Amino acid sequence: MLQLPATSSAAEEIRFAISIPDVNRPSTTIAQKILQYAYARLGIKLDFIATPGVRAQAMWSSGQLDGIAARVIDGGLPDSIKISVPIVLEESVVYAIDKKFVVNGYDSLNPYLIGYISGFPYLEERLKNAPRKEHAPNLESLFRKLEAGRTEIAVESRFSSCLTHKLGFHNITMLEPSLEKVYGYHVLHIKHKQIAPALELVLKNMEKDGVIKNIQDEIMRDYMAQCS
Repeated sequence: MLQLPATSSAAEEIRFAISIPDVNRPSTTIAQKILQYAYARLGIKLDFIATPGVRAQAMWSSGQLDGIAARVIDGGLPDSIKISVPIVLEESVVYAIDKKFVVNGYDSLNPYLIGYISGFPYLEERLKNAPRKEHAPNLESLFRKLEAGRTEIAVESRFSSCLTHKLGFHNITMLEPSLEKVYGYHVLHIKHKQIAPALELVLKNMEKDGVIKNIQDEIMRDYMAQCS
């Protein structure tokens, strides 16, 4: 049994930002479930705040957050502690209708008008040099713009193909290979540095015992079952 650091209270509740759930994203659910399990071991309750990534950074700077549930990019977040155990995996892919080309990194997208969802610093960074791009407020809007010809390609998670089936956009295809695979890590504000060692140990034990993989697999099975 892990001892909760003396500076924390068993009744404590801390606030984490999590990606805004414009649709049911498996990575969002996975991060929540893993962290709820881990923090329960420490006697700490969690309050998840759904917000776009850009607003999460503003809330972080103003001291309104205790952590970020899962973050896939390093840097740009002062006074933060990254917990070294990966808890989510995201795979960025290209969606298209009548465009066929070999995907070879983000620069290979430059000839096309690229659609993407705004508010995610990860994508903003990756597409900063793209000469032509069009943002969308949410995933459904992203695919509707692509289907209507308002964009030529779209960049999103591999698992977002689920929504194209639900919307009936069977002409939207996913190009291979993927742009990249990235791991997401939990981030704590430095004001909670006393929690970090115990939390890291909990997550390492969860990884070693297969708990993290079991949570990931269970959520992915449920997600894929409702995709058709």
